[in-house]
Amino acid sequence: MIRRLGALAPSQLFLVVLAVTVVVGALAVSVSALGNVGMLLASAALVAALAIVAQWLWQSRQSTDWDNTFTEATATRGVDARISRLAGDVREAGSGAPVPSARLHATLSSLAAERLRSRGDGTMTDAAAVLGRDLAAYLAAPPTTRLTAAQLAAFTTTLEELS
Repeated sequence: MIRRLGALAPSQLFLVVLAVTVVVGALAVSVSALGNVGMLLASAALVAALAIVAQWLWQSRQSTDWDNTFTEATATRGVDARISRLAGDVREAGSGAPVPSARLHATLSSLAAERLRSRGDGTMTDAAAVLGRDLAAYLAAPPTTRLTAAQLAAFTTTLEELS
């Protein structure tokens, strides 16, 4: 019996559940001895049947994913500490402070190395043609001069275009 019900289309299954509920309700109303108990049973049967059909329709619409892999919610813009620190390093490096300049140099170096590896262009020494003469010279040695906003913009644009 359950296999035959499982083989029915969702609309047909809904009609079967509705018919059974109507029959139980009609019996409860027509037999006076059942009275209040019959109406309670009929109401409970209706609610249970509709809940089962709703759940079955939902599961047939899409498969249920039972694994416990949860993704982290995306942080709101401006909350990421790495971006805040990088923005501070850019501001302070523009003033010529040595520690932020070194951190900014390290960040640009690691980004350039990652981009070059993803492209398969080899090491930093072989990449002067890809990165350009100015960026390759800046990355080859520790920063000795103050990095201007125009230079930083040009360097980041070059690195962005290396995809």
